[in-house]
Parts: sequence; structure tokens; C-alpha cells
Amino acid sequence: MSVKAREILKKQRLGEILKSLDFIDDKKLEEILKQQKTSNMKLGEVLTSMGIVDKEVVLSLVGKQLGHPYVRLSDSGGIPEDVLKYIPKSIAQQHMLIPFDMEGDKLKVAMAEPQEEEVRAAISILTNLEVEVYITSEEEIIRAIKENYE
Repeated sequence: MSVKAREILKKQRLGEILKSLDFIDDKKLEEILKQQKTSNMKLGEVLTSMGIVDKEVVLSLVGKQLGHPYVRLSDSGGIPEDVLKYIPKSIAQQHMLIPFDMEGDKLKVAMAEPQEEEVRAAISILTNLEVEVYITSEEEIIRAIKENYE
């Protein structure tokens, strides 16, 4: 994706992006926003609960907005132990994240809330590595923690 396209995505709200991609129209967006207010759910959760788009589409779009790629941890085939050692299970559970790969001195970390810059900075200090953040679902992280730390 070009830098210009990424900048456009960052400036648009998720609902507007979905409208421009013809997933929804103005009337549907109004209905979604109304349900979001009454349910106190995130917009992406409302969209998936209403069956408008699946969670992976939402995460991919949000990731593009935030500048973090989407990763499906279940496709990785397991996380190497030498990667897991950088972040203790308790921290992974507390912050809903998991390291999943390493490239040179760059630790790849999947997070449910990748916009938490202070967590990213703390991991970088803790590991003495550059941290590359990816977005994924809480369910993927919980499953990956259970499968890889236990």
C-alpha cells in the first residue's frame, strides 16, 4: 500500500472506509452507530455482530489505519521457543499480546490493541530489541498463549 493510501486511511473513520468500499451505505452506518452507542461496543464489534463484515476484515482495515499489518497467528504453525522467551506469559496475558517471530534484532509482536505505544516502548526496553507491532484478535492471542506457553 502506498504512503498516500495509508495517509488517506488514517484520516478516515472505519465507517467511512466501509462506505467507500460499498460494504455499507449512509442509512446502515447510522444504524450501526446507533447500536454502538447503546451497546458500548467498539465499531468493529458491532459490524461483526451484525454480520456486515467479518472480524479479519475489520482488523485488517484498522491495522492499515494504524500502520500495523494484520497477522493471523493460527497460520504460523507455532511460535519458536527462543522468540517466546522475550516476553513472559504474565505480561503477554496482561497486555493481550504475544511475540511470534524474530528478524535480526527486530521482535515481531501481535497485539489486540496496537495503538498502546507505551506497551510497545516497554517491551522494547525490556527486550533491548526493536519491536515491530502487528494487529490480531484477542481470541487469536489467547489461543496462541495457551498453545505456546503451556
